[in-house]
Amino acid sequence: MSVFAYPPAGISRRHPVRVVFVHGAGGDHTVWRYQTRWLASRGVGVWAPDLPGHGRSGGEALGSVEEWAKWLAAHIEGLGSPTVVGHSMGALIALETAVAHPEAVGRLVLVGAAAEMPVHPDLLAAAEHDLPEAARMIAAWSLPAGHVGGHPEPGLWQEGGIRRLLQRSRPGVLAADLRACAAYDGTSRAEACTVPTTVVAGSEDRMVRPRSSQRLAETIPGAAYVEIAGAGHEPMVQCPQRFNRLLWQILTSDGKSEDR
Repeated sequence: MSVFAYPPAGISRRHPVRVVFVHGAGGDHTVWRYQTRWLASRGVGVWAPDLPGHGRSGGEALGSVEEWAKWLAAHIEGLGSPTVVGHSMGALIALETAVAHPEAVGRLVLVGAAAEMPVHPDLLAAAEHDLPEAARMIAAWSLPAGHVGGHPEPGLWQEGGIRRLLQRSRPGVLAADLRACAAYDGTSRAEACTVPTTVVAGSEDRMVRPRSSQRLAETIPGAAYVEIAGAGHEPMVQCPQRFNRLLWQILTSDGKSEDR
């Protein structure tokens, strides 16, 4: 199985990996494009893989969050306990990795996540039978209601970008990812987490409601909760400058930062 990751050259001894990014259901490493390049330009070693069966990586998508965590732990073993930043399904993978393999993770940043992430039956059915419709639903719920334009890259459309990313996923991958999210018992795992954690939510997230993210933070011992005003389900894409400042604060402090 081949694994594509940013940076493509892999892990360098001259620039050891300090931050590992894990994408969400049906996605790939490009959801972190504003963070990987921004941190790399500041001399921070980063590693952002396409999970197996996703993006440009080979292999098959795995069937559970626990399997994903085992895969991630095996690939980051020996990196010196980096900060692991996960989005949505990737946040669940990061959480499970920290609980099952605490020696592999130094800090967690969980974005757009909740301890329990049930999937609407209409969305799951669409993911299994009509990928464009599933992509449309996720894109619509990922952005604030009535959102128009506002893409960080001029000339691009945020909702269209989310749709395109999901639509190019391989057959069955998005549905498998959503089932893995729905089946995961995150509450008991959150209670067992001993890794310093920050939970980040968008105030206008309609995929994972902010109150659910706040409950996740309350369940993880000592976790901090940060809500980014006006952001939806993908604050790292929708407001990258604010997200990057927050991430930098977390990386250079005790993780208990406030959004600015």
